[in-house]
Amino acid sequence: MLAGDVLMVSVDDIEQARNRIKGHIKNTPLHHSPYLSELIQGSVFLKLESEQVTGSFKVRGALNRLMTLTKEETARGVITASTGNHGLGTAFAAKQLGISAQVVFPKEASAVKLKKMQKAGVEVIQDVGYEEVEPYARKLAKDRGMTYVSPYNDPMIVAGAGTSGLEIVEQLDNIDAVIVPIGGGGLISGIATAIKAMSPHTEMIGVQSEVSPEVYESWKAGHWVDAEESNSLAQGLMGGVESDSITLDIIQAKLDRIVLVSEKSILEAIRVLYEKEKLVIEGAGAASTAVLLEQKSELEGKRVVAVVSGGNISEEEVISLLS
Repeated sequence: MLAGDVLMVSVDDIEQARNRIKGHIKNTPLHHSPYLSELIQGSVFLKLESEQVTGSFKVRGALNRLMTLTKEETARGVITASTGNHGLGTAFAAKQLGISAQVVFPKEASAVKLKKMQKAGVEVIQDVGYEEVEPYARKLAKDRGMTYVSPYNDPMIVAGAGTSGLEIVEQLDNIDAVIVPIGGGGLISGIATAIKAMSPHTEMIGVQSEVSPEVYESWKAGHWVDAEESNSLAQGLMGGVESDSITLDIIQAKLDRIVLVSEKSILEAIRVLYEKEKLVIEGAGAASTAVLLEQKSELEGKRVVAVVSGGNISEEEVISLLS
């Protein structure tokens, strides 16, 4: 385990976040999947963060962070870096709270998410690629006197994301495993903090794509490492992670394992969710289902929750991917 304050986010922090943001978000459904349950000869439930108000879990952390800004910070406005969903969450939160917001968005990222952010009224800045969005956004925040809102490297963001974990343990008991996609690690850090406090026996499983394995490699090494990355169907899990991020300490303390899945499995997971569950889910959101497809024997007979982290993709895009 890494040195450091692994208790930076507590269940109390997550409870406070829930009380703070509850008037603005949905308590997302836990959907039983007959098809996936039969596949593993167990019980599979999908935590549909894709049905959250902005189409992903990200709004939970964004609201919690923006609602804890000082008056001075609120007046100066915020800037963030995002591959899409965090930007949409920040845009929604900023609009609800009357705060000016800007989003640094990768040049190559989703056109659907770009249009949604522009519609939400934030200024979108597309000057750099995936690897550069965070340092560039931090530089702009400093230059413009704005507050930088990290997608994951912030206790308030992690606590907000963790509210989904509180819902899971209230919606279902005797959970054997919870599978959560990992980008920067904010979602799984928050959910794992809640789950391990309230259901210690539950196995916490993270998932990344084989072509975007930075957190997996860092988890194995015990410190942040740079891992080679290529384009993935799971765009929301891509991008370099800040080397001082609080999430690795939490992941080291709370996770049981991290799984890498193939791009082929992510595509098949998108297909299964679309054809069997009538769900339109982006690659990052489908990554947890990809684990079920690849690890049927390891999960056989278990009661599993797969977190579907986002659904900000058009049906036309899904059909095109599957054709």
